[in-house]
Amino acid sequence: MSKQQTPQRPAQRPRGTQDMIGETAARFDHVVETFNRVRKLYGFGRIEVPVFEATAVFSRGLGETTDVVSKEMYSFEDRGGDSLTLRPEFTAGIARAYIENGWQQLAPLKVATWGPLFRYERPQKGRFRQFHQLDAEVIGAAEPAADVEVIALAQQLLNELGVAGDVVLQLNTLGDAATRSAWREALVAHFSSHRDVLSPESLERLVKNPLRILDSKAESDRALVADAPRIDAFMTSEAGAFFEAVQKGLQASGVNFVRAESLVRGFDYYRHTAFEFVTKALGAQGTVIGGGRYDGLIGAMGGPETAAVGWAGGIERLAMLVAPKE
Repeated sequence: MSKQQTPQRPAQRPRGTQDMIGETAARFDHVVETFNRVRKLYGFGRIEVPVFEATAVFSRGLGETTDVVSKEMYSFEDRGGDSLTLRPEFTAGIARAYIENGWQQLAPLKVATWGPLFRYERPQKGRFRQFHQLDAEVIGAAEPAADVEVIALAQQLLNELGVAGDVVLQLNTLGDAATRSAWREALVAHFSSHRDVLSPESLERLVKNPLRILDSKAESDRALVADAPRIDAFMTSEAGAFFEAVQKGLQASGVNFVRAESLVRGFDYYRHTAFEFVTKALGAQGTVIGGGRYDGLIGAMGGPETAAVGWAGGIERLAMLVAPKE
């Protein structure tokens, strides 16, 4: 009697990924097509960078202590022994390309792209391990007008998608190097005096990246974050003037915003302007577009000191917003 074979389990997609067809794919296409139309109106040319890079591009560019680098990257060693990483975001790869190809001669460079990104995160509504983002960058422009332009581009995209009414622009400044250093010291002193009530994650961030504690969602951290020192108390006159110029530029462009004093960005390369377009329509994953100025990145990666500003937006999240309301 022949031994009965156990039927093989049908193949399944990896956790945190998705298959798209029909209306879901149509909404995805609509977001991308609208983005391409709007970025052309603003003079942003198409750029393409590899889906994988040397791991050092991200660890050096994003910062070793960031959650993405320390916990979320898909890294592997190829047959030649090189450590490679599937891109978790666009900006570091674009900065690498800018340095390697000598694109300084093209500055100010206005570029945009979209495509898949990869992070090992806990999957939930609006958050995947393979996801897709839109990306827009202005490299080589130090003026506040560049910040205003990229934010206005994002606002125009939301307007044309018909979702602007569901989204609020939150704006903050991370100041210049002197501002950030003084603010960081004050935050460390503040949170260190309350170690006994900080969440485990914030205790870890206190050592590695204390500004990120301001982004904590832990209940035990909320009162401490509310009482934390604000950056305005440490602002240099130069940093204050830059932020004021950005705000006036947005007002002149008809872009509404609210000041969010505890808003920080997750990567080490941000300076001055930081912003997020947020919605309450997607639950916990409320940020649909986020970005800011990253004047420190290209220099940190071995290139010339170069001013830059940009943003990324989640295609899946934007597509959920344009879905028919139930």
